[in-house]
Amino acid sequence: MKIFPLKKAVILGAFCVYPAVVLAAPHLDEEFLGKKFGEWNSKGGDAAHYTISGSEYRTWKPHVTPTVDGGIFVSVRIDHLRGLLASNDHASLELSFGKDGEILSARSTIALQGRKITSDVIKGATSLGTVATPADRMMKMGTDLVAELAAKLLREKVSEPGRVGFPAALQHNYNLLCLAVHHSDRTAEGGPVAPSAEGKQKPGAAPTEAETTAEVPAEQSPAQEDRAAPPLQIDVQGKPVEPKSAPLPVPAKQR
Repeated sequence: MKIFPLKKAVILGAFCVYPAVVLAAPHLDEEFLGKKFGEWNSKGGDAAHYTISGSEYRTWKPHVTPTVDGGIFVSVRIDHLRGLLASNDHASLELSFGKDGEILSARSTIALQGRKITSDVIKGATSLGTVATPADRMMKMGTDLVAELAAKLLREKVSEPGRVGFPAALQHNYNLLCLAVHHSDRTAEGGPVAPSAEGKQKPGAAPTEAETTAEVPAEQSPAQEDRAAPPLQIDVQGKPVEPKSAPLPVPAKQR
């Protein structure tokens, strides 16, 4: 199959633009998340082991996949460590982020020895509406998620401290995951995105020195104004008299 030069240029242009588009999507800072948990110190560096209110939990490194709209989907597994003589409880937390890094939806599931408790899909647009700020929607979604799981656990008549506190551990993971998701606006070369070709300034930006100089005209001195507009003279008959040019100065040797 022959490829015409125009098609070749289009294909090459698509590949050149693709890296910048990929880097503009949100990404999960795994190193930042590990430091908040106290480093990835369990299971050969694949998980973090920590304690909340006297109960031990373990969070595995999240799995991140891109979405078709330019965002990311983050899923993480959380374990409640109950000791050597008891089987551990498990939970999953699933978060979806848009292409601008804002959280769109959240869902969680807790498994307690064969009993499975699943929350509804909490969406940011339906929690507070589109008027609220992204931070407000993030906080409201996390609160709704934990409240729903805690209510379902209460109906299961769960009394073990580590199980009762499992929703709080999920809230802890939810907050740190939201903080660890960053949005990048840098190009493939690592520098900031170049401005538009018109070179127009953004609204509110201060004018440059060249623009300030070009906008303000140079003021004429009084001597220049006199030479540019000589005074009008009238003779005795009322006719205007043409101004005479000033005599040239005589050199000192000829005087």
